[in-house]
Amino acid sequence: MDCPVCSKKDIGKIGRNKYFCSNCFSEVSINKNICNIFQIDENGSLIKIYEKLLKDILVPNSSLKEKYNI
Repeated sequence: MDCPVCSKKDIGKIGRNKYFCSNCFSEVSINKNICNIFQIDENGSLIKIYEKLLKDILVPNSSLKEKYNI
């Protein structure tokens, strides 16, 4: 699986339907064909930065990288 944010293959499974990219430090959660992307805050909490239907992010979105400066 490729990371939907940075399109690297540095993504590993951290739980049921949850993945973490060690390249851009994003957490990806997939639930009922909806993909949520989170960034880790300074205090360790997760901040949702993106939600999209899974079929719409099969190709990495460059505007997501630009919008959140990732």
